[in-house]
Amino acid sequence: MKKLSALLLLTLLACEFGTKKPEEKVEVEPSAFQGTFVEYEIREIGEKSGPCQQDSTSTRCVDIDISYPAILKGASQGVLDTMNANIQSGILAYAFESGKTANFQSFIKEITSEYTSVTKDFPDYNTPWQLEVKSDIIYQDSLYLSIASTIYSYTGGAHANTFQVYRSYNLQTGKTIKLADLMESGFKVELNEAAELEFRMAKQIPPSRDLDDEGYFFNGNRFQLNENFAILNRSLLFYFNPYEIAPYSLGGTLLELKLTDYVKLIKNGSVIEDLKN
Repeated sequence: MKKLSALLLLTLLACEFGTKKPEEKVEVEPSAFQGTFVEYEIREIGEKSGPCQQDSTSTRCVDIDISYPAILKGASQGVLDTMNANIQSGILAYAFESGKTANFQSFIKEITSEYTSVTKDFPDYNTPWQLEVKSDIIYQDSLYLSIASTIYSYTGGAHANTFQVYRSYNLQTGKTIKLADLMESGFKVELNEAAELEFRMAKQIPPSRDLDDEGYFFNGNRFQLNENFAILNRSLLFYFNPYEIAPYSLGGTLLELKLTDYVKLIKNGSVIEDLKN
């Protein structure tokens, strides 16, 4: 039922700088499928706005580079419309917490307008802003597909921000898949406890040490998985972005949970139900 892609390689890059435009960029290697369940294309948006449009020597510029998958076939048109809208809004909601914009074009207008206001209010402001989104499908199944996105943004300040966003989408509804869609009711305690063991092993934190003593912050000092995950064959791949559970200096955290270890938690009727057989 499944066709596995090569894992999309995401590099988390962050460098500190002042008013200079960063030279390093986040690179995403394209996935290589042996077969597919949906047809899609990578769409690209590249725009520059600001005084740099009229003066090529000017650093006052908003530089935008976006590439993302648009699903063309593999489901009904209504499902495709829902899924394509969710792909864009999911990236924007997670990385930018924008309640106003639901797609890339409206977000570009918003950020360009903000930059224009800043340069008008502060005529000597010469710091360029940059937004880069690289997104691609990393796994396909007959019931779902998974997408990974790397978002790099700089709008002034001590350093750029880089986020990784993982999402899986139900090919029957087009909706984003949540943990509760995959796991039986009451799964949280057992799954979080098991995930904490994986987390501690990855970070080399012994059970005797509190997570907050190691610089990690969770509500009530209790480890908890987030919803930033994707289904990859027989695993769930989670990612905690910088600032989410730790200061910027500790970077992000990638955590993989083997679903075969949690078969009894898998919900009947879910898109991964076949793993119970």
